[in-house]
Amino acid sequence: MTLAQENSILSLIGTDPDGLMSIEIQKLMFVFSKEECQEPLYDFIPYQRGCYSPTLAADIHKLADKRLLKMSCETNDKKRWLLTEEGRIRVVAHRHTAIRFASFRRAYPLRGRELLVDVYRRYPYFCIKSEIASVLLRDDRTALDAIENAKPQIRTPLASIGYEGRTFEDYLNALIKNGINILCDVRRNPISRKYGFSKATLENACKGIGMKYRHYPDLGIPSYERQDLRSQADYDSLFARYEKDVLPQVDEYVCEIARLVANEECVAVTCFEANPAQCHRTRVLNAVTRKTGVEAELI
Repeated sequence: MTLAQENSILSLIGTDPDGLMSIEIQKLMFVFSKEECQEPLYDFIPYQRGCYSPTLAADIHKLADKRLLKMSCETNDKKRWLLTEEGRIRVVAHRHTAIRFASFRRAYPLRGRELLVDVYRRYPYFCIKSEIASVLLRDDRTALDAIENAKPQIRTPLASIGYEGRTFEDYLNALIKNGINILCDVRRNPISRKYGFSKATLENACKGIGMKYRHYPDLGIPSYERQDLRSQADYDSLFARYEKDVLPQVDEYVCEIARLVANEECVAVTCFEANPAQCHRTRVLNAVTRKTGVEAELI
C-alpha cells in the first residue's frame, strides 16, 4: 500500500462522521479513481456486488491493524469503518488529500442503495458478475440490458498469462475479458509476496468471478533450478531438460488440461513470468497444443 492510497482511504472514510460500510468505500473509491484521478488509486474488477478491488479491501484491514481504522459495533450488515483518534490525526496531517475527498463527497454525496444503483447504471461492465443486479435494477430494463451487453464476447480457448508487472485486478480483468473459465496454475509453490497471487487468495478470487482454479504443482519447476539463469540460452537449456525429462513423467496432467480444452472450456495456464520465453508454462502449453491442435494466445 502506497502512502497516497493509505491517506486516500483515511480521508474518504473521514468525510462521514458516522463512517462508511465496506461496500460504500469500494463504490466511492471506484468513482473517485475513475473520475477524479489521472492515475487511478486502485484497479477494480466485476464482482459479486459490482465493482470491487480485492487490494483495497486488504488495505482497509491493514489500516485497522495499524489502529488507524476501527469497526463500529453494529449488526453485521450495517457495520461501518470509522477513523480512530490516530486516524483523525493522520487525516489532519495530510490536509490536501482530505480537502480533495471532502470536495468530491460534496459533489457526489450518494450512499447506500442510491450509490449502488448509480454506479451500476453508469459502469455496466463492472456489474457483469453481480448477484444483486436484477434486484437493484428490477425496474430499469435499459440498465440490465446494458450490463448484459457489457459481457465480453471473446472466448480464448487456450491462453498463457503471467502476473509479473500486473496488479491483481488487471490480471483478473484479463482473464474475464478473454472469457476464461478455468485457470490452471503450474507453479511448484503457489506463494507470492505480491498481494493476490498466493494460492488461497487467487483461488478465492476466481470463485468470486465464477471461474474454476486448478493447481498442478507437479508441472512446476523447483525454484533452486532457476537461481542461476542469466541469459535466454540458460532458460532455453533448462526448459529443454524440463520438456525431455519432466513432462513425460507428468503427462497425465498435460492430458487433463488438454481434455478441458477439447471439451470447449476456455483455459488459461498461469505462472509468474510476463515473458513466455522465460517461463516453463510455454512448454506445458506446447504439449497441450500437440494434443489438441489449439494454439495458445498470450493475454
